[in-house]
Amino acid sequence: MHAPSPEMEVLEVAECWRLLRIGHLGRIAVVEPDGSPDLFPVNYVAGADALFLRTAPGAKLDAFAAGRPVAFEIDRENHGDVWSVVVRGRARILDTNAEVEASGVRGLRSAGSWVKNEVVRVDPDRVSGRRFLRASRNPVPGSRSAGPPAGDGHDGHAGHDGKPKPIPHLPPRPGGSAV
Repeated sequence: MHAPSPEMEVLEVAECWRLLRIGHLGRIAVVEPDGSPDLFPVNYVAGADALFLRTAPGAKLDAFAAGRPVAFEIDRENHGDVWSVVVRGRARILDTNAEVEASGVRGLRSAGSWVKNEVVRVDPDRVSGRRFLRASRNPVPGSRSAGPPAGDGHDGHAGHDGKPKPIPHLPPRPGGSAV
């Protein structure tokens, strides 16, 4: 676990759940049978103590049915601050109408046009979150973080018009990878 710094705030679990409840789109990571991770965007609903989503047959549903661990993440930028909430736990497929009705997913719409009839509950083992504060809120004397706030075009990620700058392409190193 990372120690908090003046630029990073560790979020309380209650704040993590509040942020989860205001969102509707996140990413869920599953473990494939060969042990490799995979990541999927999902629409979700946050309940009192669990997350609920809809899915269709495929890799996600297979991972959920096998009981492999999952991680779910949402993040947002808010006035230059950035926060992230991660839920780690297990997912299970709901199999009774009463569970599905209580989940709150009936009104959840998928971004895709295909039908997602399977309802999944993610039971958390651990919920954590961090907020990264824009540099101008907590300047460190003599550091570059005392400069203009993030998102104003001076943070190296956006041009003067606020649009993202392209990521420069670096050719592969001779005899190795570009990374």
